Amino acid sequence: MKPTSPQSAVELFHLLVLDLFSRKTDRNRYTLKGGCNLRFFHKSIRYSEDLDIDLSARFSKDKLADAVEGIITSKTLAQLLELRGMRIAEWSAPKQTDTTQRWKFGLEWNRQTPWLRTKIEFSRRGMNDGITFEPVDPYLIRTYRLTPILVSHYDANTALKQKIRALADRRHVQARDVFDIDLLLNSGACLDKPGSSRHAQAATNALNVSFDMFKAQVLSFLHPDHQRQFDSPTVWDEMVLRVVTALEVPS
Repeated sequence: MKPTSPQSAVELFHLLVLDLFSRKTDRNRYTLKGGCNLRFFHKSIRYSEDLDIDLSARFSKDKLADAVEGIITSKTLAQLLELRGMRIAEWSAPKQTDTTQRWKFGLEWNRQTPWLRTKIEFSRRGMNDGITFEPVDPYLIRTYRLTPILVSHYDANTALKQKIRALADRRHVQARDVFDIDLLLNSGACLDKPGSSRHAQAATNALNVSFDMFKAQVLSFLHPDHQRQFDSPTVWDEMVLRVVTALEVPS
């Protein structure tokens, strides 16, 4: 199936690259995190702009570069993209350190300009506990008419801890962290030490995220049907209140 929007085109690119990467990589040496983890495994309605993966320190910088660049320059990926009206128009590897390796892409979709922008980033800052290996959400697989994709990724409880840490510690607060925390709490993920100082800081930061910030940072990454549902200051305020209440109430 060909993508029907810029967001779905980027998502399909992420899925195709992730599938090829997971086939070549020991499941114990990587784990998917961030927005793609939430989207592919935890039924998030938010498309992710970028693909983020944690790596084991045993996965060397040179070996990763060979693996990633082997995939993105391969005939296999080119053909899979071409079938869906896409191609990699340009790519670069602007950051290649022992801690972080990043590739940036310009994707052509339906011969349109400007190109769609995304990046894939790998980090060796340590892999958390709570890793599982399982298939990507079958709904997405059916949507894009892909074969099953098996990936190592963080479970819901670990993803929630990571999102709370991000909301508490980021230099610039992001509305997506509040949105994602609400999603994970609604899915049944369990809070670790609610009422702690980190949770209190996260709650304070959540209160500083305005509806205008949410519209600018998150709303366009939702499907149009969901955009209509969430395009409301009242809906946003209720979401923030749910998150703040959960973070501030000790267990």
